[in-house]
Amino acid sequence: MYKVNLPLGTRDSFGEREKKKYYIKAEIEKKLLVNNFMKVSTPLLEHKEVFSEFDLKQMGTYQLLDSNDESLILRPDLTLPLARFLATNNVKLPQKFYYVGERFKISKALSGKYNQMTQAGIEIVGYPSIRAELECMLMINQISTEFLEGKAQIELGHAQFADAILDELTQDSKLKEKIKNELFRKNMPKYLAYIDAFKDQKVYEFLKKWPRLFGNISWVLRKISEFELPIKAQQIINQLTQITSWLEQLPNQKVLLDLSVAPPQSYYTGITFKGFIESISDYVFSGGRYNQLLENFQEQAEPAVGMGIDLEILADFSDINIEQDKKNLLYYYPHQLGMVNQILKKHDLELSMENKLEDALLVAKRKNVELYVIDKGGQLQNVIEDSFD
Repeated sequence: MYKVNLPLGTRDSFGEREKKKYYIKAEIEKKLLVNNFMKVSTPLLEHKEVFSEFDLKQMGTYQLLDSNDESLILRPDLTLPLARFLATNNVKLPQKFYYVGERFKISKALSGKYNQMTQAGIEIVGYPSIRAELECMLMINQISTEFLEGKAQIELGHAQFADAILDELTQDSKLKEKIKNELFRKNMPKYLAYIDAFKDQKVYEFLKKWPRLFGNISWVLRKISEFELPIKAQQIINQLTQITSWLEQLPNQKVLLDLSVAPPQSYYTGITFKGFIESISDYVFSGGRYNQLLENFQEQAEPAVGMGIDLEILADFSDINIEQDKKNLLYYYPHQLGMVNQILKKHDLELSMENKLEDALLVAKRKNVELYVIDKGGQLQNVIEDSFD
């Protein structure tokens, strides 16, 4: 007997949920195409080297060998495959791209998460302007309004803020990494132990409060203003303050700030943003700027901003109700197939699957739709109960 249980971390998707996911995907794709994003589809399998930016073991990747014994990976991310695509195809830049596809990561046991998920995303490549970030965040607001009753909050951060602080304190790269790791994990005992080396410096008071500098943006900025920061760090704060003032013009948009959060991936270089709703722990949207997108694939690096959109969460938590149009039924005899083909070109009908006309009529009554047959002249005829009297 065949093994019918699904592999751990996978599921079948069907029915109302799958219909909702398909609808959301189609609406997002429609929005992107209208805004001149080019669709890119990359393979599920890529060479292992494409993901050299990742700690593949920690990422929980699926790995296999091809017929030449070369290591391949089921993609855990769709940004680096796009970078590989740009490096191997003659595509003019600047350009806006989008993708929709599956990604695979082995989740921790008992986490309740799935190993396969459908992700949509955009990559705005070759544009150094802040307008690239703003287009992503505007899209978060629009998708949130359309599918989540405007509940998505945007959390801002910056991939280089931690380095902007620590580079002024020490050149010990190992110590900096240790401090950042514990800062991002909010592991206060270890973090405080590591920063003790700077207790005699003026910045120490800031370092002690740093892990708690997240939340309401006006509160965080007010707390930050109490400290004198290195010039580069202050420039980042000024930039985040400006972006916040723009985002607050969007309808029902709540903006948060987290200055002690890790960037989504190691290749991020600038502003980062995440969109979430309070009822769940995972992010619906995640992205930011990575200006060295292509440096591992070709000599010329390109400025880029990207954003991933979790279609699984949107399908599970969106408030949309998709009405299915009722279709009238057409009962036909197999020898009428040619006429059926012509009729379906002119009329929006669903074919009846019943073998007997009486049974087809019962189904039509149950569905509260009309039932049609094809008369000898090839015309539609509405079937009524009197037809069987």
